[in-house]
Amino acid sequence: MKVKTAFIVLLSVLILVSFFQMFSIPPYARDVFPVYKSGYFEELEKGFRIIADSFIGIKSMARPEYAWIFLSDLRVSRGIQVKVYDSMGYIVPAPGERRGKPDEEVVRAMDSMTPGIRSEIRGSRYVTLLPLFVRGECRFCHARTNRRGVIGVLRFERRFNAGVYYTSERIMIFVIITAVLVVLLYAVVRWDPGRSIKELFDK
Repeated sequence: MKVKTAFIVLLSVLILVSFFQMFSIPPYARDVFPVYKSGYFEELEKGFRIIADSFIGIKSMARPEYAWIFLSDLRVSRGIQVKVYDSMGYIVPAPGERRGKPDEEVVRAMDSMTPGIRSEIRGSRYVTLLPLFVRGECRFCHARTNRRGVIGVLRFERRFNAGVYYTSERIMIFVIITAVLVVLLYAVVRWDPGRSIKELFDK
């Protein structure tokens, strides 16, 4: 009976914890993010990819400076800050310009075994590094790439609304977890280990 009681207590505690996780209490989105990336953040990154494609399209089909004007407009109208880095990791404030020294974080992202989108939460900001791989239309201006075929990186930074995560996906996840725990608790309550032992000795 002690084992049964221990299971009941444990499952009851887990049910309470799971239930309260449906509400805006810790862990918050920034705490969960390293383990599980919510669909909300996936949508943010999808928007970043669209911006990157638009940037490359404007730069290729029109005057290159228009692409930087496009990024500047995004900062003013949408609060999305975008910085451009070349294949050496230098920040590019305007076409043909280079400033400062190579950004170590950007260089690591470009030189990794499998360069890809990298995101993390920093305070109230969502920061994403998006490598740009060489395309056919890029070769007119970008003869130099790194050994992974990366011609540069776009660094996105914007505020995020964790409330979107709490009001939809998080609630759904913990409703399912709570339901499973309740079923387990019901099974444990009905479980009678003493009867099984008695039947074994009766045989």
